[in-house]
Amino acid sequence: MIYLQEKDLKSYTQERLINESVADFQEAKDELESHRISEVKVMISKYYDVAKIFSETEPVRHSHLVKILTKMVGYDIKKRNAARKVSDDVNKDLEWAEKELDKMHRGIIKFDDLPPKQADPNSPGSSASKMLYGNLKNEDFYI
Repeated sequence: MIYLQEKDLKSYTQERLINESVADFQEAKDELESHRISEVKVMISKYYDVAKIFSETEPVRHSHLVKILTKMVGYDIKKRNAARKVSDDVNKDLEWAEKELDKMHRGIIKFDDLPPKQADPNSPGSSASKMLYGNLKNEDFYI
């Protein structure tokens, strides 16, 4: 496992279901997790330093991110077993995780204990910081 631990998956999924789903390909958990981590990185990179959060040496394990990733990877593992139909509860868990990621992406949910994204000193600033505000109805104001 890359970011998650076995106990994280087992807390939301029965061990038997995990073992049956990855019995033919043991590296499946790692691959599914790496795909989901890359998805999470894209979604939260606007506000957080994803290199520090998902560092291979000292990752920053945040309970909310662990829960989101666990539900997403658990869904992928369960879906991998073609003989088993994915239940509505598992689908709802995936929907919840994706909604939470969307909230983090839009800045609705912010966590102070996650490392913030550092501003690049060579960058002149974002386009949002250079935005002009004005009254378009005032005919004496020219942009």
